[in-house]
Amino acid sequence: MKIIFKPDFVREALIQSGPVRDGLSKMLRIVGELTFAELLNHQGIHLEKLHGKMDPTTKKPLYSLRATRAARVIALVEGDNLVLLTVEPDHDKAYH
Repeated sequence: MKIIFKPDFVREALIQSGPVRDGLSKMLRIVGELTFAELLNHQGIHLEKLHGKMDPTTKKPLYSLRATRAARVIALVEGDNLVLLTVEPDHDKAYH
């Protein structure tokens, strides 16, 4: 699976605390090695579809990936591409 980084994701990733940056780094290494089907079943990444949440531009469903216990990455899937949109350091805010 190819990873595409949107500018907001990069900006937000760079300002995160050390533990969140470390979690992002580990998540990116794992994601880069797996297919979408494998990601869906990966216990640590916990890729899940955000029900009722759509990307306003593409109208495609949004997904959440676990970077740390609290931090989530919001992404969308376009074919074989995983498009990383934002980093949310607060788990609860990622789902609202």
